[in-house]
Amino acid sequence: MALKYPRNPHFNRLQMRSPDFHTWQEGCAHDPAILEWEGTYYAYSTDTFGAPNGYQIRKSTDLLHWEYFGSAFRLEGTAPRYKKGEGVRAYGKFQPAFDWCVTDQSEVGYGICTRTDGTMSFWAPHCVRGNDGKFWLYFALTGYFGGSRSCIGVAKSDTPTGGFEYAGMIVQSPAGWRTPNAIDPQVLFAEAGKMYLVYGSYGLGLYLIELDPATGLRKDGRTYAEYDEGACTFAEYYGTHLASGSLEGGVIRYHEGVDVLENGKWVKKNYYYLMCSYGSLSSVYNMRCGRSEKPEGPYVDVNGNPLVCSTDIGTGNKMLGSFRWAGAAIDFFCPGHNDMFSTKEGVNLIAYHCRTNYFIEKGLSRSNNFHYLYLSQYAFNSDGWPVMNPNRYALEEIQDVTSEELLNITAGKFEAVAFTQGGDEVKSKRVILRADGSVSGGYTGSWKMYGSHYIELEVFGDTYLGVVMPAWMDDQNVGGLTVTAMGKRSGMALIMNSTNKIRD
Repeated sequence: MALKYPRNPHFNRLQMRSPDFHTWQEGCAHDPAILEWEGTYYAYSTDTFGAPNGYQIRKSTDLLHWEYFGSAFRLEGTAPRYKKGEGVRAYGKFQPAFDWCVTDQSEVGYGICTRTDGTMSFWAPHCVRGNDGKFWLYFALTGYFGGSRSCIGVAKSDTPTGGFEYAGMIVQSPAGWRTPNAIDPQVLFAEAGKMYLVYGSYGLGLYLIELDPATGLRKDGRTYAEYDEGACTFAEYYGTHLASGSLEGGVIRYHEGVDVLENGKWVKKNYYYLMCSYGSLSSVYNMRCGRSEKPEGPYVDVNGNPLVCSTDIGTGNKMLGSFRWAGAAIDFFCPGHNDMFSTKEGVNLIAYHCRTNYFIEKGLSRSNNFHYLYLSQYAFNSDGWPVMNPNRYALEEIQDVTSEELLNITAGKFEAVAFTQGGDEVKSKRVILRADGSVSGGYTGSWKMYGSHYIELEVFGDTYLGVVMPAWMDDQNVGGLTVTAMGKRSGMALIMNSTNKIRD
């Protein structure tokens, strides 16, 4: 049976920020999280300058093209009410969050997000369908950029587009970095109907709190006042520590029945996968992964190391960082802060924001701070580790691929990117996979395929295990095959796109 390739998805052309936020499409979608409901996909993202506050919502019916819909919280014109303390029973009811985070200009000279004039700027949401039939939007509010005066709560609505109203507080963190930073919430649905909240950013790292599946609030009902008064411990209030250092945007996804090759036999394994983003937001941001057999961890990488980021590098499998295909006008710069989700059809996708230096290089802008919404499909290598298609999702299907098909289709010609711990943009090199099992060109070594669509490459003194799958190479305007693999020793991704033309 012939391989099927995705057709040209005709992605929306990337744009700079314009005064009319309704035209932004995938642009300015910082920290995206996806919800699927009744045939429509909803992307929720961090408040962005130039659009109404209260989280942007974008809609799509095909996961390829996104259009701005509106704000989740309907906060236009409510700032004077919050300034007066009237946002308790109306105007979204976010007064408790506002009162915790409000910051005076005299305290901090810049980057204030919750202002004394009553305005608020929300960060990194996650929306899920609750067991009460409502939609639960987990929000994060912070006082100012670079500080830890923050809180996470849940707001509810009868529809996925709101307006959502505050329903309760989950966790609060004071200024001073003495506690986890209470931002970047993500819900985990675990085994036996259990539900958790993953949260945290930089400083003390990522944490996990168990939630009540009936209400979406904390299962233990603890409050910051109890912690502050010594009625509960640090661990009881802030939860289980998952990862440390200069990382953020944690998301955990549970997968049952992952195929793993052990001692020559395929077995089924169940894993929790933790993904997060490492390093500076504007220069070396990259996506890392660990896994565990329990939601509370420990989460470890290919070498059994817990996830730790020190400055811009650390442990954890590096799934994607800044890179550029040869001759491509659009680079992938600082990809990260992702969501992991599966469609009703079982397609596993990573939604993330990504920048590009294209507009700077063309002299059209001094900034690359536009954060485009990208989606990429992920699969699992024969060790049960997730590997990520480096191309934007174009409705491709994972299929059986033999080594003969790979060679016939691609002539063995690929552009390859091998990531390292460093955060600099990696440029691709041309390689050839030859029929005798050798690899030549920019990287040298050997390769072989096995199983349904699995591949092993020996390069750089490391063994990379991955998969081959069809993809749409947007920079080449063709369909072809992509290879995505993970180093068993390095924990670094190796990605490859075929360069032999398949289809316009």
